[in-house]
Amino acid sequence: MDGDVITYFAAGISGFFVVLSWVLLSRYRNLTAKVAESTELGRDIWNALDSRLKKQDERILDLMTKFEVYESRLAEAQVLTATKERTPFRTTKVELQPQPETELKEDRREETEPAAPTKEGLEPTERVVLQLLLERPRTSIEIKTLVKKSREHSARLMKTLFERRLVSRADEKKPFVYELTEEGRRYLSAS
Repeated sequence: MDGDVITYFAAGISGFFVVLSWVLLSRYRNLTAKVAESTELGRDIWNALDSRLKKQDERILDLMTKFEVYESRLAEAQVLTATKERTPFRTTKVELQPQPETELKEDRREETEPAAPTKEGLEPTERVVLQLLLERPRTSIEIKTLVKKSREHSARLMKTLFERRLVSRADEKKPFVYELTEEGRRYLSAS
């Protein structure tokens, strides 16, 4: 009888462990399914956010490009109105005193000389940029890299040269392409 009790006891404990194992295994399977489902949901959310961020980036880049084009057109319009308002010739007052005829002719020549930039009027960096543009037209990024200045500094530099009509700017596409004008070539050949 003692042997039967031990056998029943061992069978009961074995049955208990089998039932316990089955319950724990089913819970584990349920948890694994929930984790897989939440991982898939997380991936879906991440992909949706990623695609929205990419669309927003594209919109921002488009707006920035449009803004820069409008800004450059506005700057060109301001330059054109400023050059129309500004007199292109230097005028000096001539006192009316009797002078020999040759001196009067020289004074008249001085009065009608166009106001071109002087050699002393350019910074060394501006001269370097003009020399670089003499070789071939360059983009604003190339100029920034070659003169080793910040983007803002090189933008101001190129704006100054553009306003002085030493360079021309092709702003149909980004980045802008700068080219030396005839006036810029004359300036370089004179210096």
